[in-house]
Amino acid sequence: MGAFGWAELVALLTSIGFGTVSAVIPIVNAEAYVIASQMSAVAGPIPIAIGIAIGQTVGKLLLFFGVRQGKELSFIKHRREARKQRRVGPTQARIRAAGAKLLDLVGQERWGLPIVFVAAVIGFPPLYAVALLAGATTMSPVWFGLTVLVGRLCRFLLVATGFYGLHDWFF
Repeated sequence: MGAFGWAELVALLTSIGFGTVSAVIPIVNAEAYVIASQMSAVAGPIPIAIGIAIGQTVGKLLLFFGVRQGKELSFIKHRREARKQRRVGPTQARIRAAGAKLLDLVGQERWGLPIVFVAAVIGFPPLYAVALLAGATTMSPVWFGLTVLVGRLCRFLLVATGFYGLHDWFF
């Protein structure tokens, strides 16, 4: 297959699958996968990072569209109304206020995509939460997906190449 062999293709496809799962199930850690893949040295950092970034983007788009489509379901509307009627404590009120402020910022044209990009690269605010919030706004899914892809690609290239260089130095 030339410069891009079967091992790299399998690594890319496996990474896409793992990235998708890790985007939807937070306990599945994509960074640990990238580091472990570099320790095994089956493929270099590039196909692994690209695959994980693509998979993470697919998974975050699933969350995005899940919220966007799900907020119209009748049982979701019913739960939302019941939730509004319950009394909340001061801590829960602060958490809700912070969530509402972040939702407002993510929904703004000026701040939405920069927040998504920062969350995709450094993980704060958590990209999982940002994906859910973005789905509740009018943000374009195309721009959301492209921003997540670029941010995640930056993150996982740094993780993969950084560890790849350390692996060569120590082992």
